[in-house]
Amino acid sequence: MQTVPIYNSKFCILIPTINRADLLNEALFVYQYCFPNTYIYVLDNGNQHIDNDNNRLFILKENGLGVAESWNHLISFNDVYDYMLILNDDIVLNTSEQVIYDIINKDDKNTFYVCQQKNNWSAFLLSKFVYQKVGAFDENFERCYYEDNDYYYRMLLKKVNYNYTHQLNPTTYRNSQTIAKNPELNNSHKNRLYYIEKWGGEPNFETFTNPFNKF
Repeated sequence: MQTVPIYNSKFCILIPTINRADLLNEALFVYQYCFPNTYIYVLDNGNQHIDNDNNRLFILKENGLGVAESWNHLISFNDVYDYMLILNDDIVLNTSEQVIYDIINKDDKNTFYVCQQKNNWSAFLLSKFVYQKVGAFDENFERCYYEDNDYYYRMLLKKVNYNYTHQLNPTTYRNSQTIAKNPELNNSHKNRLYYIEKWGGEPNFETFTNPFNKF
C-alpha cells in the first residue's frame, strides 16, 4: 500500500457553497485533521463567513453560480490534479487521506466513485480522465437538480464505470440543507423539463443517445 505523501498532489477536495457556511465550517474543522496534506478549494457563492484556519484551504468568491457551474469552475482551477474529491457543504466525510489514496491506487481512471446513497452525489471522486472524456457539467441546468442525472447518463454513453462505495459515505449526512434554507434555489421543475427535452425522457427512461436527438 502506497502511503499519502506530504502535500498530496494526486487529489484535491472541492466544495461549492451558497448559504450553509454554518454546516461547512463544522466539516472544515474535521477536514483539517482528516486531510492534513490535501488542498481544499471552496467556492463561496453567497459572500459568507467561512472559517479559514487551514493553510491548505483556499476560498474562491463568486456570485450565485448553480451547482453545475460551480463544479466546472472549481475543476477549471484544479486541472493539475488527477482526481477531485467533490463534497456537498452540508455533509461531513470523516475518513482519511489514505482511504482516498487507496481508491486512487487502483489505477482505474475510467471509474467514477460515489457514495452509496444512490442518486445522491453528496460525495464523489472524479478523475480528470473521466472529466475530459465526458466533458463539462451542463450549465443549462440552472441552480440545482438534474445536473448529476445528466452527467450519470453521459458517463453511461461514454462507457465510464460507475462504482457505489461505502468508502465515500458521509459520517454526517444531511439532505438538501441549502434548499431547506432557501427554497427559491430549487429549480427542479424547469431542469426536469430541460432533461426530458435533451434526452427524450426522464432519468432511467431516456430514448436519445445524442443530446436533443441530434446527430
